Amino acid sequence: MRITILLQITGDDGVSRPAEEIAAFDKSSERTEDLGMSLREGKALLATLQDRTVKAQAEAWFQRHRRCPACSAQRCIKGYYPAVFHTLYGDIVLDSPRLYRCACQADQDTATVSPLQELVAQGIAPERLYLESRWASLVPYGAAAGLLADVLPITAGLNATTVRQHTLKVAERAEAELAEEQPCFIDGDENEWAGLAESAGPHRCRSRRRLRAQLGRT
Repeated sequence: MRITILLQITGDDGVSRPAEEIAAFDKSSERTEDLGMSLREGKALLATLQDRTVKAQAEAWFQRHRRCPACSAQRCIKGYYPAVFHTLYGDIVLDSPRLYRCACQADQDTATVSPLQELVAQGIAPERLYLESRWASLVPYGAAAGLLADVLPITAGLNATTVRQHTLKVAERAEAELAEEQPCFIDGDENEWAGLAESAGPHRCRSRRRLRAQLGRT
């Protein structure tokens, strides 16, 4: 049998684009391993679907932000340049438009602006960043990269160095969001702590003995 998968995208204005074939498989049913899509077929389908979806979303976003934010005048396109957006289902190469600045913003340092960069400023989808960091916290960077490449349609740019860089970026952001470190969360000094009652349970305040032992280690 032959299985054909069509994609049709309907914009926010309700207008539907023509249906497009994004995958076609010739399948038999003689063996158990013939049933369903193979890993290769699934990865190819996800990669194509992600490519079309992200590009349609990026185009819609650009059209909504093409006008000048100050006076709402339509800004002219100077040209396009490629912008790579790394997702869980492949790396998407977007045509990022460069616009001339509006006359009302003539005092700005640059003559052009690229609105799409606001949407893909980090260059990587949060879910991919999360998954890379999560797996890298459990196994070595190289193994994490290999696992991702085995199950996801990521064909290039994924290696131990990339995963390490992304993980450190997440760690730096998490560190920046933490409150200022406190050496101790108990008020007073050791003389006052001497009068504290012993802990009544494992989840209540530490006893004097455990508290002093903790201080001795620090």
